[in-house]
Amino acid sequence: MRLKMIGCACLVLVACLMSGIAMAETQFGVAVYPEATQHAGTTKFLKEGLGVDGVAYQTKDPASAVIEFYKSQDGIREIFVSDESAMFRKGDEVDVTVQSPWMDMDTGKLMQDCLISIVKR
Repeated sequence: MRLKMIGCACLVLVACLMSGIAMAETQFGVAVYPEATQHAGTTKFLKEGLGVDGVAYQTKDPASAVIEFYKSQDGIREIFVSDESAMFRKGDEVDVTVQSPWMDMDTGKLMQDCLISIVKR
């Protein structure tokens, strides 16, 4: 009986994963914007250039959509919000910044997509 229950649980898990249901990624207890991908160069700059514990992500979605996403998250408060950028804080330890456009520190190129930085202070 126990073996059947374990088998059923495994099948349900596989079915959920195959149907696209997945757990949302989080960083320092903050949800990462869906479909955002990690930006290695800016993450490296945060850690080595600024000496902070943080991860940077980018998305092709407009800043307004990303800002609305973070406005709707529980436990996150607005520090400032404009059309092109925003800063949010979770507790006293984690800052989330949203920027569009933004400067790629590796290439010096002005990027037109949206950068999200999640930093533990």
